[in-house]
Amino acid sequence: MAPPGGSQSLKYRLRRAHPLRISSGVTLSRMANADEAELRRYQERRLRAVVAVAARRSPFYRKWFRDNSIEPGAIQTLDDLALLPLITRDDLVERPDDFRVYPASVMWRSHSSGTSGKAVTVYRTPGSSVYELGALERQWGWFGLPRSARRVILRGWAGGTDGAVTQEVPGARQLLVSSYNLTADHLDEIVTAIEDFRPDAIEGWPSSITLLAALLAEHGRRLPVRALITSSEVMSARQRDLMRDVFVGPIVDHYGQTERVALTGNCEAGGHHVFSDYGIVELLPVSGATDRWEIVGTALHNYGFPLLRYRTGDEVGPTPTTPCPCGRPFPQIGSIDGRSEDAFHTLDGRPLPLPATIVDDLVGLREVQIAQLAPGEFEVRVVPGRGYDRVEIAAQIHNNVATYFGAGQQVTIRELESIPRPASGKLKPAVVIGGR
Repeated sequence: MAPPGGSQSLKYRLRRAHPLRISSGVTLSRMANADEAELRRYQERRLRAVVAVAARRSPFYRKWFRDNSIEPGAIQTLDDLALLPLITRDDLVERPDDFRVYPASVMWRSHSSGTSGKAVTVYRTPGSSVYELGALERQWGWFGLPRSARRVILRGWAGGTDGAVTQEVPGARQLLVSSYNLTADHLDEIVTAIEDFRPDAIEGWPSSITLLAALLAEHGRRLPVRALITSSEVMSARQRDLMRDVFVGPIVDHYGQTERVALTGNCEAGGHHVFSDYGIVELLPVSGATDRWEIVGTALHNYGFPLLRYRTGDEVGPTPTTPCPCGRPFPQIGSIDGRSEDAFHTLDGRPLPLPATIVDDLVGLREVQIAQLAPGEFEVRVVPGRGYDRVEIAAQIHNNVATYFGAGQQVTIRELESIPRPASGKLKPAVVIGGR
């Protein structure tokens, strides 16, 4: 869920003023114009540094290297990655603090149920966040957006305590728009705020942007911008067509994870690339499938919380075999099966985009899922884990639902030993069960 305006503004200012901002920009520019050999040398240099820090200071890796009698110095090249263990979400669910190198107080903490329903806690350093912002700004630049683009943000903010459905973030060049109040009653207020703000781009979840686009289309209105910045969800062709028709600009899409181990994005020539200077991506064959591979990522900048060979659980199709016309050194990747959730609705019929954000920040759980039994009637299924506090979790769930879905919703909490899987075997964090 999007942080409140004050926290958002503070993090934005820290990233903009960080000492690494300038040097990261130089590196990002150099890597975008490097050849494959130079890019590989950069990856291997960063890999050796991350491994050295992890082996020396991370309790998890220190024990792993010792128990497996492997010298950290043996990890020198990308080919040596196979010597390292594959890390899973279960490792983070059970013992996230064992991965930490720095004190939690000097890093930013994040939670997510991701695409798997397994609630994880991770940390990232401000410096790694600076590099990530730079990598995204580099991609925006391919489409003509300036580094400090003025952006309308549709990414889960629930609205102000005073009932406002828009809020400008001081100093951040961002206008927050509530993803949970995209209704005809608020349309004039939202459109006026956006027009007054004069954005370069609209950024957010495809489901939220599509809801706004549908409202505008129904009222015969358009809001041209220079680009649409999307992430966090798989987009359908219908969503893409509607967004382009109403907002006119091209779609700038990127894929990442709360764990921050890999970053990919499309270019202006139509390719979808792995940003290899951000993280190392391996593709692990999916058992029983000949045309699917799981993304395994190794973060190259988050020294405070090293994740090496982390299994994201996200799958991709075959990699394109023809070079991308853009000519950049970043390899292409196939279509990504990311987050996709059923459509939820409140008691009064309001649509709720990406509803699993309600349970993303819960801690002390091994698994979690929110189910809609009927409009306005929800069941949160939880599998207790280490540090589980029944009273605290219940209070947080009810508060999250009231804040983001609105008052008057019916919520029950159900403790389970495991959450039933569908035939695919992959647990969805949000599902619609049906009416009663």
